[in-house]
Amino acid sequence: MSLNPPSQPRRHPNASPSLVFLPDELIVEVLSFLPVQSLIRLKCVSKSWKYLISEPSFVKLHLKRTKQDAVRKFVSYNMWSIVSRNMSSTNCMVVTFTVFRLLENPPIIINLSKYPYYRLKEKDCFHIVGSCNGLLCLFGGTGNREDTGGYRENWLRFWNPATRTISEKLDGDDGLGFPFNFTFGYDNSTETYKVVYFTPKTTNVRVFSLGNNVWRDIQNSPVVHHHHHQYRKMSVVHLSSSVNWLAIHNYIRDDYYCKDIAIEQFMIISLDLGTETHAKFRPPHSFVEVPFVIPNLSMLKDCLCFSHDFKQTHFIIWQMKQFGVQESWTRLFKISYQNLQIDHPFNYLCLLPLCLLEKKDTLLLMRNDFVERRPILYNLRDKRAKKINIPWSANVHDYVESLISYV
Repeated sequence: MSLNPPSQPRRHPNASPSLVFLPDELIVEVLSFLPVQSLIRLKCVSKSWKYLISEPSFVKLHLKRTKQDAVRKFVSYNMWSIVSRNMSSTNCMVVTFTVFRLLENPPIIINLSKYPYYRLKEKDCFHIVGSCNGLLCLFGGTGNREDTGGYRENWLRFWNPATRTISEKLDGDDGLGFPFNFTFGYDNSTETYKVVYFTPKTTNVRVFSLGNNVWRDIQNSPVVHHHHHQYRKMSVVHLSSSVNWLAIHNYIRDDYYCKDIAIEQFMIISLDLGTETHAKFRPPHSFVEVPFVIPNLSMLKDCLCFSHDFKQTHFIIWQMKQFGVQESWTRLFKISYQNLQIDHPFNYLCLLPLCLLEKKDTLLLMRNDFVERRPILYNLRDKRAKKINIPWSANVHDYVESLISYV
């Protein structure tokens, strides 16, 4: 990786010594470990540094280094404020936090409420579809459509909060419904960011590729998509250039009612973002009893996880050690609700594993239901839980700061 732009000659060897005379490889290596804000400031040092920091190969290297960082970061915002469907009344505020800050006593939370830049309203949007490689996919819309339940007008925007860059409004498509049926991911094979929309109560799947900015119909899903209302977002996991979600075969109700479901109806659908084809596989073999509340998919340690209620007394987490290999399901934890300080009612209980810190014997969970909306830190060694108050914690996404651009 060269430090100099193609048209810029190297300085005369008798010139005053400066950092640019360090080996290019060493400069690249050092810079690749710096945070985004420092790199943005360093662009002002010289034209060659500005060129280097903007070069796609350096941006990829920096992202790789950042992902290897042990400090996990999340982005959260207030999902409840979008229920009104009135853009002028929304006040969604983006908040970022790290797991290690939550472990402080008391937890250290940066409140950004005084900074208009972090309000989605300022960007004519009110929902975060997803987070991928430092890019947030935002959704906005106006006007109700009675025939589809969607919006007369809708749009997407792609925002990098770290570099403070955001795309123009990219037009949505007719018939797109409420934003909880969207997901956002990245295809490594084509280096393309894609937004996927699951049309409720059908098998139709639509894909938007960032770059050509066109919505396309792709291969139908093998299972009809459920309707996900404003109180329960579709649980989709982006992993290894695929998006994965839990489905219930031949189930037509909008709500979840365990007595109407057989254990064989549960399946996991995986959409390959490169080939745009579907695969399906089963939950763990030992998952033999239909749980009282709907199970969830998540990701821990870069592996797909399946979690579910057990007899309204425990919460069980399984991990698929080898993606797509049925025999690799391994039970990680069986945790008592009493230890998690969770009481009845369980009707709408939603627990989502977010992060596992093995060195600290700590599991970070997100409770996101009618009764409570906040993270829970669970000490696996002491079997003790600590509930954390975070502003706007109703919707949490994995997040990494990067130099990635939306173009």
